[in-house]
Amino acid sequence: MKTQSQTQVALGNARSELKDTLERVKELRVKIANLRLDVAAERVTVREERKVAREQKRAAKIAAMEQRLADLRLKASAPKTIRKNYRKASEAVVYSPEQIAELNKTLGLVEV
Repeated sequence: MKTQSQTQVALGNARSELKDTLERVKELRVKIANLRLDVAAERVTVREERKVAREQKRAAKIAAMEQRLADLRLKASAPKTIRKNYRKASEAVVYSPEQIAELNKTLGLVEV
């Protein structure tokens, strides 16, 4: 059997263990709260990164559509440009009457 002093010592040891355990529980709760805050901050960061990525993707799509629109406008205006180019007078070659007569003879348009 235990004596009263042994029981008191055992009781004191149990109380100190309980006190240490409660302190450890408090520490763990603080760590858990800090981890939750870290996770929440990380989620916010990830959300912001995704938002920026979406905005960049939208901007790239808009830029691509604007480029396509500009290309289509250029393509639509191309026929007018081509027609105008056809209307321009080309450099004319002026032949002398002797050269014309010679060409007619070589082509067989005029009998000699």
